[in-house]
Amino acid sequence: MNILNKLKLDNWRNLVLYLGIIVGASSLIFKIDFLENKYLFGLSLGMILFSLSFWVAVKKLSTIKPPNVYTGGSALISWEEIHHNLSSMILFILGLGLIVLFGYKVIGSLI
Repeated sequence: MNILNKLKLDNWRNLVLYLGIIVGASSLIFKIDFLENKYLFGLSLGMILFSLSFWVAVKKLSTIKPPNVYTGGSALISWEEIHHNLSSMILFILGLGLIVLFGYKVIGSLI
């Protein structure tokens, strides 16, 4: 269980990244009869690019709350916001396009 704590699966972005890496590695290692490996690899590449776009776009912001009689002493408040720039938007669009295209191809190969 200690290895799961080290993976930092607290965000959906990290889960999609690790899932994309696992699917990509399995498409290179294993031969699945009813799926095309090239479609799985394209899907995994899209998942990796999609999650990396959000990883680039996350900005951590913080502020100091002043002391108040009702809410207590001062405190440091931190949060994350997603602000896409040009490079993260390119990664986002490319990753989403690959996910849609190769997801459709994978589902089409199953039918």
